[in-house]
Amino acid sequence: MKTRFVLILCFVNAAVLTAGYFYFSRYLGSQVRQDRASAQAEVAEWKAKAEAAEARPTPVVVKTNAFQWSQVESTDYRQYIANLREIGCPETTLRDIILTDVMRLYAQRRGQYYQNGRPFRFWETDDKRALKQTQLEDREKVLAQIDKELPAVLRELLGINYEREMNKYFVDSDEDNRRLSFLSDDKRAQLLALRDRFEGQRESVTYNLKPGQYSPEDIERLKHIDADQQAAVAALLSPDEQKEYELSTSPTADHLRKQLVGFNPSEAEFRNIFARQQAIDSAYAYQDMNDPNVRAAKASEEESMMNDFKSQLSPDRAASLEKSKDPDYQNLSTLAERFELPAETSQTILDMRQTAEDEKKQLLSLKDIPPDRLDAALKAIETETERAARETLGEKAFNQYSQSAGWITNLSRN
Repeated sequence: MKTRFVLILCFVNAAVLTAGYFYFSRYLGSQVRQDRASAQAEVAEWKAKAEAAEARPTPVVVKTNAFQWSQVESTDYRQYIANLREIGCPETTLRDIILTDVMRLYAQRRGQYYQNGRPFRFWETDDKRALKQTQLEDREKVLAQIDKELPAVLRELLGINYEREMNKYFVDSDEDNRRLSFLSDDKRAQLLALRDRFEGQRESVTYNLKPGQYSPEDIERLKHIDADQQAAVAALLSPDEQKEYELSTSPTADHLRKQLVGFNPSEAEFRNIFARQQAIDSAYAYQDMNDPNVRAAKASEEESMMNDFKSQLSPDRAASLEKSKDPDYQNLSTLAERFELPAETSQTILDMRQTAEDEKKQLLSLKDIPPDRLDAALKAIETETERAARETLGEKAFNQYSQSAGWITNLSRN
């Protein structure tokens, strides 16, 4: 602006400019050159800034809500669970979070009852920090209450069976799926949810009660729950699926699988005896089994039922059923299965036992045998029987069997 203004003045006042040319020419020329150089530098600077701006990527600004775990966590477990579900936490993850938190809480409660309150001093011997007798007695009461309370809390919060849930971590995580493999995945999931729901309803009735302490009102409530569960299962499963479910998971079926070790029932035999035993168990479901008269009545019915069942078997199968009543035979059958021994091993050991006990009985019947010779003879029977049993079972199986086979050492006792 300054240069242009001077030039206009030069045109308008030529005379003045001409007169002052020599005076102003040096000053104005220098100023014009400075202004031009300044303008060029300014343009170059802005051009460089524009090119740099174009070269840089446009920043992407993402707006999100800041999340803190404190927004979810709560000292109220019901609210905690609701918050986890609200943010879309998967149920399996939710269960793991709550289960771990509750278990940690109860572990802390249990832990405080294992110390007598005395501060740790490294120079003191263990007896100084051992619990006093009164503390031991108090601890047992508190721990019993905690052990009862924990399953109830987990059932209420998560609808899970505590023992079954722990088995998934320490015993078998896939037991339910194996037992219910005859069902589709969808039906299996629905059935297990029904089971957990109705178990929770029963526990709400029986939490503070022991079998035999149920009032008539309690029994009616439990029967109503049973009926509701049966109706729900019947609506979900076909009749054949429902029967298989009972055969696979019911307490009656589990009891028979233990009771019939050594008998090895066929499918048809198991179905037959299950139907009979289930009828008896249902009839005595809510009776007081601590009452000797009730126990005797049920045992009598079971004996009659078994005799009737046995009468329908072939002689060989009937004999096998009879042998399965012997705990020693059941133990041997389990060992034979575990150590993959021949099927006849259990009977071989039982025959061996019978022979040895007959020989001992015969020796004891000899009244004129000197005591020292009698003792030596009985010891020889024991030694020979142990050798034969060890050879038949093998070293590992015999070592396990000998822990419960007191009859072998009894052979040498007069």
